[in-house]
Amino acid sequence: MIQTDFQLFGILCLILGVIFYTSGLPSPFWRRCYKIVPVMVACYFVPSLLNSLDLIAVENSQLPKFAIDYLMPMCLVLLLLGLDIGSIWRCGGKLLLLFFIGSLGIFVGGPFALWLVGYMQPELLLTQGEDSLWRGMATLAGNWVGGTANQMAMKELFNAGDGIFAVFVTVNVVLSGIWMAVLLALAPHEATLNRWLRSREPQVTLLTNSLPERQLAQGYHWTLIFCLPLILGGLAHWGADWTAQQIVHYWPMASSYHLHTPFIWLVVWLTTASVVLSLTPARRLAAYGADRVGNASLYLMLAIMGLKMDIGMLWSLPWFFVIGAIWLLVHVLLLLLATRVMRLPFGYLAIASQCNLGGAASAPVVTSAYRQALVPLAVLIAVFGYAWANFIAWACGQWLKQI
Repeated sequence: MIQTDFQLFGILCLILGVIFYTSGLPSPFWRRCYKIVPVMVACYFVPSLLNSLDLIAVENSQLPKFAIDYLMPMCLVLLLLGLDIGSIWRCGGKLLLLFFIGSLGIFVGGPFALWLVGYMQPELLLTQGEDSLWRGMATLAGNWVGGTANQMAMKELFNAGDGIFAVFVTVNVVLSGIWMAVLLALAPHEATLNRWLRSREPQVTLLTNSLPERQLAQGYHWTLIFCLPLILGGLAHWGADWTAQQIVHYWPMASSYHLHTPFIWLVVWLTTASVVLSLTPARRLAAYGADRVGNASLYLMLAIMGLKMDIGMLWSLPWFFVIGAIWLLVHVLLLLLATRVMRLPFGYLAIASQCNLGGAASAPVVTSAYRQALVPLAVLIAVFGYAWANFIAWACGQWLKQI
């Protein structure tokens, strides 16, 4: 029986170590396993078994608070350090515009899917409290514009329950995985699709030195990588409390939009500070593995959140997949319309969509299948999504709440 946070944290680290070790093995058995259950899903669901099998006896665990107060700043700051806004604005052009249109599809598609499925299956809207359907959908909006770190942030902001959160983690992995496979399968047929779209290849200024070249980190680099986000996190916590107090004092209606909670201001301050920091020499830390430390923090945070998952919520998955499919369809149709109107190649649609739904991890895969030269630009736009997603998902969450 696991009885203390120290024991629980050690077990979680052991679980993550085993998952990542086995995922890197060349064995066909493990490759098949992680095709069925992707690494991100395993990092969330395997720790939940500790709770389901009654192996945990930790009362009032402080690990979730540790994840939000320390790991969340680590994720947001380090994942945004590699952002190069100047290069995006100079070279992004129509690809960046398509990315914004894709984000609009996520913003509009979620409320439309909730309204439509609520009309067909109204009992899905009856659940109130932390497991409300709209709260889970708000977390998915964060992921489908930015990434998993944004989904975790929206979970805390909208107080989404662990059960409904687990459902939409599953919906995200399955549907985004299917869509990525479709995009890769269509890559050899782009010429046919381009004839239907009446597309023309736009002029693109290729990026040079847009991404810091990987270098071997020294001791002081690691110290900066760990200390910088914690410093910003401490300052952001102080600024968030002060901002929340001030906005409630001057605008009592702020609570209707979750603006009275310090957490939303924590995310705003962290995002703003990280984007500003990416314009300074601190961006060079991305070359020494800052993003990798950010990803490691993300997976550890995901494992901690998985401890309280309610597996019983998974029985309602079919209707939640319908919601996700409708949502994804709105996103795709809006992108398809924009691509045809602007007479862009289908590859641009694929890249823009993957920058939204796939993030910086998978955007290069799809981009390389269509336009190898655009990989650096796609990565930068996907990283920009980490900052952009927090605001879009908050606005989408307000709309979902009203429905």
